[in-house]
Amino acid sequence: MQQKGRRDRSPIDPFSALSFVAKTVRSVAKCTSFSLFVRLFAGGEERELQKNYWVEHSADLTVEAMMLDSKASDLDKEERPEVIIVGISLFFRSYVDVDVLSLLPPYEGKSVLELGAGIGRFTGELAKTAGQVLALDFIDSVIKKNESINGHFKNVKFMCADVTSPYLNISAESVDLIFSNWLLMYLSDKEVENVADRFVKWLKVGGFIFFRESCFHQSGDHKRKNNPTHYREPRFYTKVFKDCHLRDGSGNTFELSLVGCKCIGAYVRNKKNQNQICWIWQKVSSEDDRRFQRFLDNVQYKCSGILRYERIFGQGFVSTGGIDTTKEFVSKLALKPGQKVLDVGCGIGGGDFYMAENFDVDVVGIDLSVNMISFALERAIGLKCSVEFEVADCTTITYPDNTFDVIYSRDTILHIQDKPALFKSFYKWLKPGGKVLISDYCRRAGSPSEEFAEYIKQRGYDLHDVESYGELVLLVNVLKMLRNAGFDKVIAEDRTEQVLIFSSLFLEISSTNFVAFQPKMWIFSGFQFIEVLQKELNRVEEERNEFIEDFSEEDYNDIVGGWKAKLIRSSSGEQRWGLFFAQKM
Repeated sequence: MQQKGRRDRSPIDPFSALSFVAKTVRSVAKCTSFSLFVRLFAGGEERELQKNYWVEHSADLTVEAMMLDSKASDLDKEERPEVIIVGISLFFRSYVDVDVLSLLPPYEGKSVLELGAGIGRFTGELAKTAGQVLALDFIDSVIKKNESINGHFKNVKFMCADVTSPYLNISAESVDLIFSNWLLMYLSDKEVENVADRFVKWLKVGGFIFFRESCFHQSGDHKRKNNPTHYREPRFYTKVFKDCHLRDGSGNTFELSLVGCKCIGAYVRNKKNQNQICWIWQKVSSEDDRRFQRFLDNVQYKCSGILRYERIFGQGFVSTGGIDTTKEFVSKLALKPGQKVLDVGCGIGGGDFYMAENFDVDVVGIDLSVNMISFALERAIGLKCSVEFEVADCTTITYPDNTFDVIYSRDTILHIQDKPALFKSFYKWLKPGGKVLISDYCRRAGSPSEEFAEYIKQRGYDLHDVESYGELVLLVNVLKMLRNAGFDKVIAEDRTEQVLIFSSLFLEISSTNFVAFQPKMWIFSGFQFIEVLQKELNRVEEERNEFIEDFSEEDYNDIVGGWKAKLIRSSSGEQRWGLFFAQKM
């Protein structure tokens, strides 16, 4: 007979000292005065208000009550496997139509702290794999229900406590994984900051934090008399956890490094809702944090810089030509309803929204820049389209073979040093017949000028000549960069200016030989880099006063100077813009 899980019933209820304000809180909750409601928050009674809210909504201890949604049972069945890992590594993710999706880091035999455990939707799943689980919730009836369901697990301890309580005593560096689902949105901003600091203290070095929150707006369809939930922008949580630092007694400093951030796919697929977002952080030594991601978010793609780019390229876009080039390039893909598209370097999502809304495809957009994904999630509000966004490194993330129909990437691969390895991944991820379309900055063959070399170094680019991607001139590079990846059909177009363009179709008869080599030549009449750059520059100069009013004169001069420099390099032939198409036959 299995021993029931232990339950700590220590008096860790921080609300007993606030009982004298209970009547006032209930009265204000019924009041229609927003200013009074705000003053209540500011007055320090946040915890009492949140407790009353959940006492009300936990009268019926069901999944529907906990998720505040009439479709909770269906959503729970789909999202729970998406969140809980069952023997799959952190960086292996399936897309749709699979039984198990991996979001959590490995925790077999590890110590897990589950905060806001509720009635145990995740407790039992965690207990099956973890060494020890401490399931904590601040509503006594709720944690009792959890114990009645999961108490047969010997490795679970149940506790009624509030994560913000000063009486909650968890030893430093004692936890491998902190797991919370819909917790921080019921804390004030200051409480979130304090709790984040506690998380870093409780975690072992190398340990992980997983949390999931509702952002921007309500998702559930249950009617509520009042709703004290904080529907924040995702960037709030990202900033709070990024800013966490801890110094130990020996002077060593630690911080949280972002491992991943993504939408919960179950809500995107069922509700076309991108506001259910989860984060995974790891406690690391400060010098071990991811430097390139920091470069992108703190230097090249700062929030202000992204907004400047969007002003030039158009709403939702941060790549050359905005919606115009997007429409032309996407038309080459012959998208069909229900197809799966991976956008590598999705930016702020404009191309993804266009594909999903106009072709009824399902899109996964990934970008290493946290700032880019934060803006993409904001731009998704109200669009009701099937697009998932994730902060991810395309060189480390993996997907199952034959997952996508199309892989699309705009002006992004220039950041990648090992392009052949990435192309091999693309080939594996594509279904037979799948297509790759890439636009990218390139350079002419030979050594760049000092000025261009400095530009490349400053931005961390790895630029190749157009031919190295797949043009007929350098057959050896085709073999190295695309044929070795497995692609059968390769087309490379120099889109810098209207020139003669060559494409080639290689038909394989063995792994090393070709039966045919048939070049074709034509004059292309689509969008050209120099033409697009000039139009963008003209528009900014025409709107000079408005641009300076929205940003600054320094920003204006920076943009105009940058665009003029690109025009000079492109006109001289030094900087090129390539369009590449490949197909898995």
